[in-house]
Amino acid sequence: NTVGLLIMRILLESLLTTANYMKLDRNKFFQGMMLGAVLLSMILVPNLSRGQDKTTQTKNLYIVNIDSIYSISKSIASSSSALNPSPTPVPKKEKIVEENFGYCVNVPVLLYHHVQPDSEARRLWQTALSVDSDIFEQQVSYLVSRGYTAISAKQLIDALLLRTPLPQKSIVLTFDDGYKDAYSYVYPILQKYRITANLMIATGLVGGSDYLSWGEIEEMGRSGLVYFSNHTWSHYPIDQGGYDKAKYEIQTGRKQLEEHTNQIVNIFTYPYGSFNNEAIRALKDDGVLGAFSTIPGFWQCDSFIMTLHRNRVGNASLSEYGL
Repeated sequence: NTVGLLIMRILLESLLTTANYMKLDRNKFFQGMMLGAVLLSMILVPNLSRGQDKTTQTKNLYIVNIDSIYSISKSIASSSSALNPSPTPVPKKEKIVEENFGYCVNVPVLLYHHVQPDSEARRLWQTALSVDSDIFEQQVSYLVSRGYTAISAKQLIDALLLRTPLPQKSIVLTFDDGYKDAYSYVYPILQKYRITANLMIATGLVGGSDYLSWGEIEEMGRSGLVYFSNHTWSHYPIDQGGYDKAKYEIQTGRKQLEEHTNQIVNIFTYPYGSFNNEAIRALKDDGVLGAFSTIPGFWQCDSFIMTLHRNRVGNASLSEYGL
């Protein structure tokens, strides 16, 4: 074991020296060293116990040697880093990348449900999906003070399809399901800071006891600050029930939203974040240009324009979310 570990250390030090000379990314190289070390351990550091079957022996090899492997790899990487510090990365001004994912832009899309006072959320047993209204205002103020520009979902879709330019530090605010607190608490803050938001409306729920009325939706639409996305008619998970059911939910929601808002509604948001190929086909057949999932991530690409990424937000500073 001692000889094997010594040989491994020499090999890893040689590899890291080469990496430094070639100016390779240290973090990625460290990850590669770890993988390589695991493979080397299978050859150089066998620790097989007598009288055990092959499966148990292999398991023991990993358990016994992984700590040694990690310790060696990390100590080498750390010592080399101290001798050859990497320069502080220069922030990239360009937000557009075109590689395996096609045409992409770095635009965070934030996902909210309820926004209301915490006391109200507790009374209604809605804390799991709620952001306190005071904290939400702090989050909006944070975005404004740091130069973010809130854009509509349509602007993001157009940027991906038509390569139209976006403001620096663009961000998209989305609010799912059409809860009444979007009018009571979100809308006044949007007006105060003059920022844009997108409401994902399940039209069959409109007028319910905890949901927006059509009058409230129409008023917000006229403000020029609020845009609407189809969230089906009954908040139905369109990856279930087949093509015809999905088509009905999509078409009914779209038609009702367009009738009440005078907006063209060709952007969709998946209820529960659930989708499949059949659902996407139904959306495309209805003329939908892009759709939002609940997959986290800041990069948006035309190659997955029907499953764009969103990031759930809670009661924390937006700096905690990488903004």
